[in-house]
Amino acid sequence: MRLFALVCVAAFGLAGLAPRSAHADCLQDISRLMSRDVERLLSKYHRITRRLQREGPNARLRAEECRLARLLEPQLAGQIEALKQSRCRRDPAAAAMVSDIMRGHEADLDLIRQVRTRPECR
Repeated sequence: MRLFALVCVAAFGLAGLAPRSAHADCLQDISRLMSRDVERLLSKYHRITRRLQREGPNARLRAEECRLARLLEPQLAGQIEALKQSRCRRDPAAAAMVSDIMRGHEADLDLIRQVRTRPECR
């Protein structure tokens, strides 16, 4: 949820910086690449990890964390790869936004991969 809000704010902030047609094309491409399903799963995953931090280890929450990590890992990796291939990454008006999104997703993917290596998630 936090990332989606960041994307929206950045998109509106960049609205006046680029020529209308090129900028609109990049915003459409980024919007197309940002899967709503992945963003929903990420939001749910972050809620579960926050609950684990607040409430401590809980078998049911750990199982849900593992389930979400298994679902998210390939989807998030695919989304990162698609963003890397995007022509918007080379567009000066959108490059910073795409880089920020990629950095956030890469950090999330690293955490997810750490969770997946835990014995209870195998």
